Amino acid sequence: MTHHQLGREFFASQDQSRGAPAPALCADDYQVVIGGGPPMDHRGHEGFARAFYGAFPDLSHTVEDVLVEADRIAVRFVLRGTHREPFFGIPATGRSIEVAAHVIMDVADGKVRRLRGVFDEAGMLRQLGVLPG
Repeated sequence: MTHHQLGREFFASQDQSRGAPAPALCADDYQVVIGGGPPMDHRGHEGFARAFYGAFPDLSHTVEDVLVEADRIAVRFVLRGTHREPFFGIPATGRSIEVAAHVIMDVADGKVRRLRGVFDEAGMLRQLGVLPG
């Protein structure tokens, strides 16, 4: 699999499993940091992702760009979904979100070893009606 394919498959596998990316795509020492949160291993990412998909059952990633340089992949995508269940203390609103996100993945031996990502958390909270917009 090319790095371009890995960048796309990583998020497609999450949408398919409704959780963390497929373990076959991740190195044994896989680590992810999303926003200002603490580092998570694959198991931690699974819990975070399941909570996100649980709150937004129709959540999906639309990959818009994949850029590769050596063993580093940058992916720009949009998260879309409808808030149907509580999400980290926010009661379900029934509102839809469309949130831009960017990640940088470090690859070793064809697998994602480290991911650092940011998404427009404030924009998402505005769309949910939690922050003034």
